[in-house]
Amino acid sequence: MIYPIHLQVEPLNGACTARCAMCSIDSWKRKPEVMSSYDFGRVLEKFLPYKKHLKYLSIFGWGEPLLDKGLEAKVRMAKYHEFPSVGFATNCTELTYRRGRALLEAGLDTIICSVDGLTQRTHESIRVGTDFHQVAKKIWQFLEIRPRFGHPKVIIRFIRQKSNEKEWPDFKRRWEKRLDHSYGDAVVSFDVVDAAGKIKDYDGKDVRSGEEVPLYCNQIHERITIMSNGDIALCCADDNADFHIGNILTEDIDPIKAYNGAVFKRYRKLLKAGDRKGLLPCETCTIPRSDLRKDRV
Repeated sequence: MIYPIHLQVEPLNGACTARCAMCSIDSWKRKPEVMSSYDFGRVLEKFLPYKKHLKYLSIFGWGEPLLDKGLEAKVRMAKYHEFPSVGFATNCTELTYRRGRALLEAGLDTIICSVDGLTQRTHESIRVGTDFHQVAKKIWQFLEIRPRFGHPKVIIRFIRQKSNEKEWPDFKRRWEKRLDHSYGDAVVSFDVVDAAGKIKDYDGKDVRSGEEVPLYCNQIHERITIMSNGDIALCCADDNADFHIGNILTEDIDPIKAYNGAVFKRYRKLLKAGDRKGLLPCETCTIPRSDLRKDRV
């Protein structure tokens, strides 16, 4: 029996304040919706028997999580049930003082802030629709109020690609001066990724073009993803729940049995054997390579 160490629950899908250059948003076909706090609680209940195996609970998915006005309630609920390392990733456009304080008071453990350039021009060319200076201002404001209302670690995440890779060393140095490592703060980078050819001009963005992709994928060995309607996704590349693994809100399904079911077993077996050809979305997916090369230049 394999138990995931990472539970990801999508609070909403299909809505975002940005149109990032490396996002697969144009391929999203699911109806936009917000997971209610009631349904979020039902999802948590399904995982309570397996909570001891988890190291992380992430509350985000295919959309900007701060567009969910109930996000703070979901964080508070997860902390009430003592799920570990509750956090989410955001582009920070909606990280106002009020939302930041509410998240801190709810007990948030981790916030991952996406910033992809040392300069306004670089960041805004990648995170289209965001305001570089406003994003930075909101992150600094969050850092300033953190000691009064909470204690989460802040991670600044940089998606390295051809248009910004030369900025990474200076970017890392500048942001590290702003952070407080006593909280566990960090500046991290990941190479831009693609799966199933969904990213426009990926070859023009990929900084590791042609390099071998590892066979081990933590998406199917370590993480289980629940979509906003309760569907179980194969991985973070399964943006439309194309594998029909099951729905833990509408069906009587044990999520861990599903995680050890036929679909996951087949993918783990084929990847272990190196049989990637024709295996979607794995054949062209570079997520395992990016995970392996995290922070390496």
